[in-house]
This record gives sequence, structure tokens and C-alpha cells, in this order.
Amino acid sequence: MSLELINERELLKEITMHEKSINKVLSEIEKLRSNVSDQERLRVVRHGKGYQYFVRKKGSDTNGKYIAKKEIEKAVTMAQIEYDERLLNTLQEAKKLLEKCMTAGLANPFDTVLEMMPPGKRKLVRPHYISDDSFINNWKGQEYESLPFKEDFPEYYTKGGLRVRSKSEILIADILDEMSIPFLYEKPLILNKRTVHPDFTLLNIKRRKEVYWEHFGMMDDREYRDDALLKIREYEANGLYQYDSVVLTFESGRYPINIKEIRNMVINIGELLGYL
Repeated sequence: MSLELINERELLKEITMHEKSINKVLSEIEKLRSNVSDQERLRVVRHGKGYQYFVRKKGSDTNGKYIAKKEIEKAVTMAQIEYDERLLNTLQEAKKLLEKCMTAGLANPFDTVLEMMPPGKRKLVRPHYISDDSFINNWKGQEYESLPFKEDFPEYYTKGGLRVRSKSEILIADILDEMSIPFLYEKPLILNKRTVHPDFTLLNIKRRKEVYWEHFGMMDDREYRDDALLKIREYEANGLYQYDSVVLTFESGRYPINIKEIRNMVINIGELLGYL
């Protein structure tokens, strides 16, 4: 078993995925069963280069009733039911095995040994493997100096109590928190010897690299717009491109932020970064 598979977070993902699949297959079986009796079974006989299909009923003759070509949909439905029922059994067994792994408390040996080290020695150790959860916690716990707020600057706070610079940033931060996607606010980043502060720094846990989200909310203002374009060019000059390392969103007075689209975007981002 690979290291990733014994991570509790990954096991929970697998169990959730199996639950969704089981529910989906159960729903399809229920729908198909409304057209076929549970007493009927499909019999298939090789005939030349093709096949002939028969409906057999429990306790009836061995051969069954022939299904004519014009009624082939009945055979299709019965075959699908048989496939779905076999798949359902396999999925349920797989889910049980995953749940056993969870209840057995299979721990990551790398994490276990590290936790057994005294704190003072632990600080000196270079782990050979860091689990996703540990990596995320270490990343979120880093210290940095963000941009200060001017005394007369309006106060905007997220649901979690984080002070940000606009109502749009409140929406973005709250949706990220809602989706359990970790972020750092205005963490400094050096681009060509100039330090910038991306609105949100995200973590791609699959690749263990940072992704930067810039929301440009005053595109009506020409000077602001020019600064925004310059910043985008600096990202590109440092090999940081949209859809890979940078997320760019914009709004103006005429075209304000669309919370529905931002929510959909965060869902897609979460999937790409390995959280959803």
C-alpha cells in the first residue's frame, strides 16, 4: 500500500467517493427495476455471429421466453440491472475494507515516529515524508509580515475575523473557508527584486506549490488598471501563469463581482489543488 493510501484524509476521500457511487448505482437499480420484475433473469445464447436473448422466470422452464429484436430494450435493461447489482456488491465490499482501515487506526509510520521524538529534537529532524495534513498545518503556521492598514482605511472583516481590504475579498475569503481551502492573506512574494503582496496565497497540495490569487476590484480607475496590468506582466515574467500558478479575477462598478461564479470557481480551484 502506498504512503498516500494510509493517510486518514485520503481514506476519508475514498470512503466518501464510494458512498456517492453506491447511492448513484442504487438509484439507477431502483429506476430500472420499475420496468423489470425481480423474478426475471436474462439468458443469453450464442447464435451465429450474434446472440439471442431470453427472459427466464424463477421456477419456469430452462429456456425462457425469446426476446424479439423489437423488444431488445428489455434485454438491455436486464443486462444493466445485472451489471449494476454486481457493481453495487463490489463497491459495498470495497467500502467496508476502507472503513476497517479507518477503525483499525492505521497510522502513517513517518508521522508516528516523528511525534514520538521530543519537541526539541523534532525541530532538528528533516523528515523523510510529511503527510498532507502536516504539510498544510506547517504551511498555514508560517510567519510573515503582511501589508499594514492605514489608520483611516475602512475596516472589513471575514466571518473568521480576518481583516481584509474590500467587501469582495470578504466574499472570496469566506467561500474559501467554507470549502476548507487554506489560504494566507497578503503574504509577501518577490517578483524581479520587487516585493508584492498577492491578495490570497493558496497551496496546491497535490504538487506542494503555492498558487497566487489576485482580485482586481477597481478596473474603472485608469491608474489602478495600469498597475494591475503591470503586476500581471511581472507574474508572467517570473514564469507564473494563469491557470497554473496564478488566479486572476476582475470587477468594475458596472460589472461587480459575481458571487455565484466565484463560488463555482472556488469549487474548481479546490478540485485542482486537491481539497475537494
